[in-house]
Amino acid sequence: MEAPISNNLRRFAIFLKVYSAMIFFNLLYGPLVRATDSGLACPDWPLCFGKVFPDFDFNIFMEVSHRYYSMILGILLVGGTVWAAVSKDLRKPFLKYFVIAGLLISSQIYLGRLTVLLLLDPHSVNLHLLNAITFFLCILTANLKAKEFVNGSDQLSEGKFISTRNLIRIDQFVLVFGVALVFFQIVLGGRVSSHYAGLACSDFPTCNGEWFPSSEFEPKIGIQVQHRLGAYIVAIYLIGLNVYGLLKRFTERLRNLVKTAIVLLTVQFALGILNIFFQLPKLITAAHTGVAVLILTSLYSLWILRASELSKPESAV
Repeated sequence: MEAPISNNLRRFAIFLKVYSAMIFFNLLYGPLVRATDSGLACPDWPLCFGKVFPDFDFNIFMEVSHRYYSMILGILLVGGTVWAAVSKDLRKPFLKYFVIAGLLISSQIYLGRLTVLLLLDPHSVNLHLLNAITFFLCILTANLKAKEFVNGSDQLSEGKFISTRNLIRIDQFVLVFGVALVFFQIVLGGRVSSHYAGLACSDFPTCNGEWFPSSEFEPKIGIQVQHRLGAYIVAIYLIGLNVYGLLKRFTERLRNLVKTAIVLLTVQFALGILNIFFQLPKLITAAHTGVAVLILTSLYSLWILRASELSKPESAV
């Protein structure tokens, strides 16, 4: 018999949906700050020219608004943590995600500081992006868990969602590999951006008219070519994943996630080509990062939800 779903859980699930969307927006906004050359609009941190509200300038506005929006996300995280801690029906299922997210956002603040003080050092820029994505995935996991409980609360009383062994069982390796592959591809994309290698190749699909360009004297070409090769590998993987899903008889919602990832990758290729031929338009550059995160989200959700489906028979025992 299913336990009744409390209004508190429903409200918390809505909060997680909205909060996840807000974090994703910030993942778009960060690259837009970089694309508009606003990353060093404020030479100091946490203030901007020693002021809480500095004199208006477009670049300053972009940087300061990114900082303040991130601060709002931090305040909401504290609120969500308190909410989960004081609610008996939320404490066991969700509090751990907010504790982990608290650690991640603390490191994110520190990395944001380093990004400014080290004058956009490529390593700090990339770590700042990857930590933000990890923070997003942490909250996304809580979001997926809340959605499962709202749709079917039989596991809520014990706080169960997935078993660890169903996350890492052998036939889940294909999905784990996909998540790692796309995450690594985002790392390569971050290197392209932080090393200003977006236009190292002036054409597509060749690079400066060559199929196999030499990067011996131009490291930026090597960085760009590595990113392109990574994209081709992701494409091959997704085609194989579609076949794997048929063989493993994925449920409809899992198949839809695979299809979504394939459609998003098609859009991603188009955005990458537009970036080259239109000399890195700012909105397209930000969208390129956003779609990459959505592809990762699709594959991560696929991995988590399949583990949840595999765990349900065990939970019913």
